[in-house]
Amino acid sequence: MSALAALHRTRRALGALLLARALVAGAAAVVLVLAVARVLASLGALEAARVRGAALPVAAGVVGLLVALVLVVRDGRITTTRAALWVEERVPTLAFALVTAAEPRHATLVPALAPRLGGIPWGALLRGAAVRALLPPAVALGAALVALLAAPPLDMAAGGASRAEGAGGRGAAARTPTSGALGRITATVRPPAYSGLPTQSLDDPTTVAALVGSRVTLSGRGEGAVRATLAETRLDVRRGDGWRVALTMPARPGAVRLADGVGDRLVILDPRLDSVPVVTLLPAVRDTVLREPVGTIALAATAHDDIGLATSGFEYIVSSGEGESFTFRSGTLGAATHGGARDAAMRASLSVTQLQLKPGDIVHVRAVARDGNTLSGPGVGASETRAIRIARAGEYDSVAVEGAPPPTPDSTALSQRMLLILTERLQQRRPRLDRATVLAESQRIARDQTRLRRQVGEIVFARLGEAGGEHEHGPGDAHDLAGGGRVDPDALLAQAAAATTVGMPEALDFHGDETPVVAINKPLLEAYNHMWDAARELELGEPGRAIPPMRRALAALQQARQAERIYLRGRPPTVIVDIGKVRLQGKEHGSDNVRQPRPAEDDAAGRRARRLDAALALLAPAPAGAADARAGAVDTSARASVAVASARASLAIDSLLLLRLDALGEDPALAAALDEAVRRLRAGEDATAALRRARRAALGATDTRPALPRWSGAP
Repeated sequence: MSALAALHRTRRALGALLLARALVAGAAAVVLVLAVARVLASLGALEAARVRGAALPVAAGVVGLLVALVLVVRDGRITTTRAALWVEERVPTLAFALVTAAEPRHATLVPALAPRLGGIPWGALLRGAAVRALLPPAVALGAALVALLAAPPLDMAAGGASRAEGAGGRGAAARTPTSGALGRITATVRPPAYSGLPTQSLDDPTTVAALVGSRVTLSGRGEGAVRATLAETRLDVRRGDGWRVALTMPARPGAVRLADGVGDRLVILDPRLDSVPVVTLLPAVRDTVLREPVGTIALAATAHDDIGLATSGFEYIVSSGEGESFTFRSGTLGAATHGGARDAAMRASLSVTQLQLKPGDIVHVRAVARDGNTLSGPGVGASETRAIRIARAGEYDSVAVEGAPPPTPDSTALSQRMLLILTERLQQRRPRLDRATVLAESQRIARDQTRLRRQVGEIVFARLGEAGGEHEHGPGDAHDLAGGGRVDPDALLAQAAAATTVGMPEALDFHGDETPVVAINKPLLEAYNHMWDAARELELGEPGRAIPPMRRALAALQQARQAERIYLRGRPPTVIVDIGKVRLQGKEHGSDNVRQPRPAEDDAAGRRARRLDAALALLAPAPAGAADARAGAVDTSARASVAVASARASLAIDSLLLLRLDALGEDPALAAALDEAVRRLRAGEDATAALRRARRAALGATDTRPALPRWSGAP
């Protein structure tokens, strides 16, 4: 055979080797994709339903084809010149004689070059090329095959569920698989020790409801790898006699997803918070003004806790003094232990005589109860505060007026004293407390200070004809609270005076140039601003820096109490209802623009109804011949239909569970209906009635009337 004929044969062999290498590499890519998908499905990172369908083989084939095309395009076409150069690289002694002979324009030189072309080892060159081209992709293909065989097998026909039956059209039922690594799930709930509640065991639960802090253990006797996640956090799965997952009940609802590579399950966590005790003073205990500091006052209250009460009692604080000089005494009455009882009646007697009160002294009394929460507590519940004041000698007036409760500035001053006392006590205990405890107690006092500040704001701004103290006004208003919370007293006094003196023919008696409106409102505005400063420092956990502004606020409230009073003889006139204002007609006070429509509220009920409809659409009746397929008939199409219906039913159950998780805190009726529906679906029972109740709850109650209402004013 001539050298040129051997060159052409070598060119064709090289092209075949390159094509074979691309095909083997593509096959290795296909097998590798299938093996990786199986491994991910077994670990729970990929849904097993996606692995079982026809989409995965198609995707793997596309990946293999792309790998083969990339290699073919990269290698390019093998020409005669390229083949000659390939031989020249491996036989350097040719000195480009073969390349010269391969070119048509040098055909006349072939006889002269023939002696130099006679010793080329064509067979050895092709064998070496075949080994170098096919060995790497063949090794990759073998490794991919080993990985595919070692991966957990997938049931391509069953689809991870054993039944899918029709239940009234959309109310199809599906039984959760009990095979595989998950098996039948058991939940064990161990409540906190302080609650005294027994340990519960739930068989195959859809929802686990327990106190926050309870120890929840999910277990099963299946074999294989199980993966558990809670809100994207992977949980530790322990092996032994089956598998077991232990976790602590979180403070917010969540869903635990359990996957074994064949199927997955959702278990909803429904935490129950341990509420603080509810303490209520009986109506007999009221704000009281005594003429003489003698006698005994009976104190009575009731306390209730959802788990159990630990202790209870009445706390009192005696404030004595005037102006900025005050002294305080405190104590406890009627302390009792209840040993975990849920309800308790509290009784005590307050001896005014033994307290040795003087005229002007004030006793603040409230009932307090504590529960036995040792995890996040104890929870402390307190009743409203009542004030018992000893009248001063100069308070009596000859003007006959109807009985009325103490003025509002008086009650705010009393509450401010209590907040100041609590802050001073916290500052004294601060060196012995850690930072977290100081911050928590300081922020609790800050919330009370904020509520008291709002009450003072309501007092001031109500005299201006406004709805409240903490709201936004237009650009031209004198008090813009949205900017920083503080108000300018001087800028508001003119409006307060104008709003409260309209229609008065002349000023009443007052001191100097100050009207009663100025005398009362200006100290209240100053107290309002000082309360802002105190609340800000308390929110930062700095009770020491909050005490000075709290004292200034108390002094301002005392000044408002001592302002000149105005007494009206007889009953005030009946308030006439402003019909236009009630009907929201006209413009806002002090605003030169018309009302703007409010933005539409978020339709949460509509969203839940749409999610429920989407989940119900997945529940389709079982196809004809499904019973034969489950019984073992060889009809492949029927088995495939059963597998698809089972996968859709499993997906629908997961969707219903996630919808129930979303409705736990906002729509208890919908959550209860969905819980019953999921339990029936998993048990293979008819869930049509439960799903109907769930849809009615999702759409909301319908307002029905027996007839059209009468026109207003009609007989």
